[in-house]
Amino acid sequence: MFLASNLKPTSAIILEQNPQIAQKLLASGGGKCNITNENISIQNYLYGYEFLKQSLDEFGYKDNLSFFKALDFVKIRNKQFFAKSSSLVKDELLKRIKIPIKTSTKVETIIKKDGIFEVLTDRGSFFAKNVVVATGGVSFANLGVSDLALRVARDFGVGFKEFRPALVPFSLQKQDFWLKNLSGVSLMVEFRLLQGSKKIKANLLCTHKGISGPGVLSASLWWEKGWFEIDFLPDFTNAKSSQKQVSTSLKLPKNFVKEFLSYNNLKDLPYSKYTKEQKAIIHSLSSYQISPAGTLGFSKAEICKGGVFELDENYQSSVNGLFFIGECVDVSGMLGGFNIHFAFASAKKLSKYLNKTL
Repeated sequence: MFLASNLKPTSAIILEQNPQIAQKLLASGGGKCNITNENISIQNYLYGYEFLKQSLDEFGYKDNLSFFKALDFVKIRNKQFFAKSSSLVKDELLKRIKIPIKTSTKVETIIKKDGIFEVLTDRGSFFAKNVVVATGGVSFANLGVSDLALRVARDFGVGFKEFRPALVPFSLQKQDFWLKNLSGVSLMVEFRLLQGSKKIKANLLCTHKGISGPGVLSASLWWEKGWFEIDFLPDFTNAKSSQKQVSTSLKLPKNFVKEFLSYNNLKDLPYSKYTKEQKAIIHSLSSYQISPAGTLGFSKAEICKGGVFELDENYQSSVNGLFFIGECVDVSGMLGGFNIHFAFASAKKLSKYLNKTL
């Protein structure tokens, strides 16, 4: 939609497999569309492709807000910008689109012959000199998602990575089940991934299935398998000198500390009363090593990582006239408006190219 809203009137058409357009946009941000973030930069994305850098340099968060200047956005935590309703964002885009939209039209495959693409659908064929694939990923299956982008990339020999769940909660291995007993407890922690080179400070939420919350979802971008660290408690200063029990002196929810102590067969004592070995166990809260059993899968994932990556600065593949933008591209951002912003930034970049060449 964002691409179409930036195109000059031309002989083009939008093919949408769902009965209604922009289903994922409507669901974003809990129905309020967190459209961008004041901290937009390449550091908040999983991969630093050159086309990503160029798009973010040319289309920053102020450009995004300026495009939607008719709408009022509220800036909240982590400098995210939310609309009053996602439907307002959709309506603003529809006002600007000057090409037809054909809904309930499922694309089955795309072929190219004599310089012309044939897009075969369940409602007949469409022919074009250029095709833009903007089908997103495969999370949120109830929104009518599709793996079409990867199938098209495979058919045309364009480089891609298989989709994997991202911005998704973790399931736990047995040694970390004590966290599941704290379902509903939320606390601010620091995640250290990639041997500590990537640090994320955000909330962790304990659930009956594992761990979730903004910090966990963002950490899932960089985690593939194996261990990473969580700093539950960056400051031990008060606890070391206090004569109160550690469940009170540590700057953590009391039930969290008691559950940790119980799991490690420790009594709730003042810090000074523990042995050297017992103090080391308590100190592990500052560098707690965790190896998730896995994620909760695509059904609980906000986005996908993976996708098409063999693209030039205008999102054109090695096949002339075949473009990929948005979530189906191998660009995955942290939680907080980064992914919608990239979808719009990639569309904006492509629109400039198409408006010059069409």
